Amino acid sequence: MELDLKQFVRQVLDVAKENLSRDGFLIPVAFLVTPEGIFAVPVQFENPEQKERAYREVVEEAKRRMALAIVTLNDARYSANAGKETLEGYYQGKLAEERAPECIVMTVSGPGVASWNLTLPYQRAEEGIVFGEVQENDEVQINLLAGWASDLTNPS
Repeated sequence: MELDLKQFVRQVLDVAKENLSRDGFLIPVAFLVTPEGIFAVPVQFENPEQKERAYREVVEEAKRRMALAIVTLNDARYSANAGKETLEGYYQGKLAEERAPECIVMTVSGPGVASWNLTLPYQRAEEGIVFGEVQENDEVQINLLAGWASDLTNPS
């Protein structure tokens, strides 16, 4: 299967922007990129424990399908110091409490690809959602997908 992964991620990001602008929220989803095609996997959770379990199930499904990559789409808060500060003092909900900016985050990881992500900051305004500039980062650690890329060899 020939797939330009970066192009796919940018297309999904465009759809996510439309959905966020229209609905005011995003529903998390993971896409499993396999030799047979791309499969969407809904990711539902209401708290940190459910979130961890939901993404563990995504990894299990990716392994079962011999996926080459997992692409995740989430609505999140971000810190300008992300990756530069330690986790000491961090707790679930801290960034929301501090009114950190919101963003759409798409991550790509897998045994067949180097991990990277796109972050699209946005603000809520009277006229609707105002998007910032897309930021691409190829130095990412994908904590939600523990045991994914590190436990597999390239299945292709």
